Amino acid sequence: MAILPIVISGEPVLHRPAEVVTEFDEALKTLVDDMFETCEAAPGVGLAAPQVGVGKRIFVWMYEDQEDAPARGVAINPELWIEPIEPGLPGEEDLEGCLSFPGERFELSRSNRALLRAQDINGEPFEIETSGWFARIMQHEF
Repeated sequence: MAILPIVISGEPVLHRPAEVVTEFDEALKTLVDDMFETCEAAPGVGLAAPQVGVGKRIFVWMYEDQEDAPARGVAINPELWIEPIEPGLPGEEDLEGCLSFPGERFELSRSNRALLRAQDINGEPFEIETSGWFARIMQHEF
């Protein structure tokens, strides 16, 4: 496993739509393992493949403070469905950072609930319904 360099705002890979994953092979497993190691070292609660320079539809999460999913997981070819966002301006409690924007924090409104549909590392489909901060993480990484 390896810690991968995190690309910073302005890198072209962060500004292009990510490609669908079609090969569920050893190279994908290595990339996902490296993404987990990178996320832990950063430290972060989530990391998308474009953030490490790979333009594929993959993200990992590492978040224990929830009961909706494993504390550590991967979403490949994700689809995300959210409830409408409550009207109003975001507040200080809605501050959010990003590993690709080091040192920056932004007030962002996010839906309190999310439904994630994706594939696991073996290509098997799964679904997670979540709320609160874990729903925020899903929306951020998506």
